[in-house]
Amino acid sequence: MGNQPIKMDTGNKVLLFISSLALLGAVLFLVSQLAGWIAGMTGSQAEAVSEERIAQRIAPIGRVVSGEVDTAAEAADLSPGDIYANVCAACHDSGASGAPIKDDTDEWANRLNDKGLDTIFDNSINGIGAMPARGGDSSLTDEQMRDVVAYMLDEAGVDHDYEGSDNGNGDTAAEDAAEGEEPVATTETGAAAADEEAEAVAAIAVEDGDAERGQSRYNTCVACHGAQGQGTPVFPKLAGRDAEYIADKLVRYRAGETVGDQTALMAPNAANLSDQEIADLAVYVATFED
Repeated sequence: MGNQPIKMDTGNKVLLFISSLALLGAVLFLVSQLAGWIAGMTGSQAEAVSEERIAQRIAPIGRVVSGEVDTAAEAADLSPGDIYANVCAACHDSGASGAPIKDDTDEWANRLNDKGLDTIFDNSINGIGAMPARGGDSSLTDEQMRDVVAYMLDEAGVDHDYEGSDNGNGDTAAEDAAEGEEPVATTETGAAAADEEAEAVAAIAVEDGDAERGQSRYNTCVACHGAQGQGTPVFPKLAGRDAEYIADKLVRYRAGETVGDQTALMAPNAANLSDQEIADLAVYVATFED
């Protein structure tokens, strides 16, 4: 009787089978979690970055190269308008230390009448009052100083007899001749260019300009020159200018000529103006009282 087999009824067999399945499921779940954890640890390791890639990432955007600068050569490439903007504008735009403002017609006319052109040239070269010799830029030549003074007189609308150098950079016909070049050709070229410009200005029938149309077109000019042409510390005053003066400036801007330090802004605005539109603008601006 001691060796009789244990008998299980159907209910116990079912319970044993379900328990076995549950145990197997738990083991499989634990194994899958362990495998996922190991895979995550492997994937989270930082990617090795090569020294070349590190160098690329920390490389500077640009480089500074030092060396000697030929200031005389740089100055030779400047137009009178460039020189004015770089050297003279700080005082002659604001009137600092009693400097005559660039477009002050009366002040420049009085100085020219009282002192004479040669004296004004000498003062610009040698200095006067608070202004140092050559405006503080010793690389500028005598010819360049004369050119920039003439430029300011032109901007003020004051007549003078100085014709200036051929290109505004101090390269005269005499210097060309000394180098064995033909000065006559340069003179003829300059004369032809002057004739073309004179013809372009003459072609503007200012008397046919319409101030009402000009007022409409002047809306794009108000931001810089003011509603009544009063100007700003940066942009010149237009009030008091006659129609011929305004037409002359617009024609020169339209032709791509370097007229002053604001040429880069003015030239694109004038490039597409017709003769009639220039006449209209000139007539309207001429109505501004000084």
